[in-house]
Amino acid sequence: MSVYLREFFVETEAGELVSFLAGETWPFHGVATMAEATVREQIARGRYHSDEEKKTFWAMDEQEQRVGLVRVFDLGDPTPMFDLRIAESHRGRGIGLQALRKLVEFVFTTYEDKLRLEGHTRVDNLAMRKVFHKAGFVKEAIHRQSWPSEDGAIYDSIGYAILREDWLNNKTTPICWDDFPY
Repeated sequence: MSVYLREFFVETEAGELVSFLAGETWPFHGVATMAEATVREQIARGRYHSDEEKKTFWAMDEQEQRVGLVRVFDLGDPTPMFDLRIAESHRGRGIGLQALRKLVEFVFTTYEDKLRLEGHTRVDNLAMRKVFHKAGFVKEAIHRQSWPSEDGAIYDSIGYAILREDWLNNKTTPICWDDFPY
């Protein structure tokens, strides 16, 4: 299956976004089941679009079906961040990897001042961690007990990033974890 990103248009697609987010379960996000009213409020507050700071894209398949959602934010910063969500019926098919690669390409070809792209996931979200690795991202951080969940559990968070320079040169610069002498 081939995937491409299509920009979300808040003026005409707010209802589709509400249905998509409230109609799915997001087990590795802070809120696994979103209420329609919450999504509508987030849309009204500009969470999913502003010309300078954030953009949202649908991940679309060959049949023009919405199979995922990618939101990039902090675009005013040299290190924007993103949120990636794949519809449950399409998980495990490589869509997340394709969508992330398309997002990296978008960010680095559209914004010349972006040095890196960063993302975080829960420690137990092994599928997303695999996507990060396959997309050329490097694990840079472990934030202990930093990701609360709806059930009251608190998980570690893992931070990943890809450098513009690495993306341009199709390489991965490793982290030196043993640079401290004691």
